[in-house]
Amino acid sequence: MNNIDKEVLNAANTEVVYNIFMYLLTAENAKNGDRLSDIAVDLQNMDVSSLKGSEKLQFEKRADIIKNACANDPTLASSVIGNIAIDYNGKKGGMKACTFTDEAGTVHVIFAGTGAGEWIDNGEGLSGVPEYNLYEKYDDMGNLLYTAPIRKDYATDQQVEALNWFNRTCGKNGWGKNTRMIVSGHSKGGNKAQFVTINDRRVFMCISFDGQGFSPEAAALFKERYGGAFEERRKKIHSFSADNDFVNVLGKRLAPDNQVYFLSSSDINGNPFAYHNIETLTGADGKLNKQTKQGEISQYIQNLSDIVMEMAPAERQYVTLSIMSILQSALGGGVIPVNGDFVSAKDMVKGVIIASAPTLLSLLFTRDGKEAAADIAEIYTDNVTRFIEKTKMEQGATAAAAAAFFSQAAVTFLAPILSHRLRTDVSAFLDAAAALGEKLNGLYIPLHNKTVSFFKDIAEKLKDM
Repeated sequence: MNNIDKEVLNAANTEVVYNIFMYLLTAENAKNGDRLSDIAVDLQNMDVSSLKGSEKLQFEKRADIIKNACANDPTLASSVIGNIAIDYNGKKGGMKACTFTDEAGTVHVIFAGTGAGEWIDNGEGLSGVPEYNLYEKYDDMGNLLYTAPIRKDYATDQQVEALNWFNRTCGKNGWGKNTRMIVSGHSKGGNKAQFVTINDRRVFMCISFDGQGFSPEAAALFKERYGGAFEERRKKIHSFSADNDFVNVLGKRLAPDNQVYFLSSSDINGNPFAYHNIETLTGADGKLNKQTKQGEISQYIQNLSDIVMEMAPAERQYVTLSIMSILQSALGGGVIPVNGDFVSAKDMVKGVIIASAPTLLSLLFTRDGKEAAADIAEIYTDNVTRFIEKTKMEQGATAAAAAAFFSQAAVTFLAPILSHRLRTDVSAFLDAAAALGEKLNGLYIPLHNKTVSFFKDIAEKLKDM
């Protein structure tokens, strides 16, 4: 395990509390000039009866962590919020950010995780397909001087928007090279924090919590654009993630290998998706959990990501955009993507199939194994295409998206079993099919029926290995 510098750890313990707060920040519960301790009291007194059971519990847990952290750290408690940006530039479901300034004059710049309309933007950041972006230059008063277009740039709209907001905020507040600025974020916010750090020399330190990486093409362009300064700016980035977080391993990391840290996860209550929750990194006091080694789930997803990143961008974009489009449909709450981007159902299915085939092929290393995997991939492709099309006809695009997502998830979670097939009998696959099918029953009946036949087909193929 990598050693964590004491100064870095102290900074991370502060930044994680700010990042927990970002998930509670609304235009109603904080205003510029408020102290964090006062905000913490208001959060305790908020009426959250309208929230659903799990959402209510999560809100209360996060509010309690902030309250406890403020009680234990006077400097944190007295820090003052400013420059609040919610749905920046009028984009609903877009960027959310703010700053906190403490008594010592350190400025903490925090970017929130993925907004309701930012999911497809995540996929674009991993695709390696160049986009047209507009970078803004501001004067020392925060006034826009000019906009400089850059073509063949691998940044996304929301990454560039984060950098433009940062430049505008620095100009408006007179923050320059003598200002101690720590930039942080969780998930997509961590990605934005890294992007700002690489592109702006004023950043003193960057703390990325569970922040995803970049496409190999973006990383190469950063190095080409900034030369020796690229390595210096990379050294400012520190990555903190839960042991089994599955987002920080997506794409290419910018943080140096010796500045990547994994932490023990707090109780996830049987929900594997909770590994990515920001509060999973801390105890009730808001202090980061103990350091540990990377978990098996995280390692496995990292291997999948490496396979996808090796694809040519023209092919890779189908994978990254389709998966993020599914998440946009599932988690976006009906919000239109901030970039105005949509992925067709046809491209969504194509992306899922492209993602799955190399995943299967990578599991087996003998000639016979590869041939068997190819047969499985062929069956998978055929079945997935047919049952997603049928689901779309019978239940609509949303149900088809769920079917596509499940088909990818099935391969992802079954792959470890496939890779250890010699010590797994065929009945295990049928048991898995029954268990998964039971969960789906009553939600997507056509999907349930196809799921069972799909696993039976795989089982039959495995018999002949």
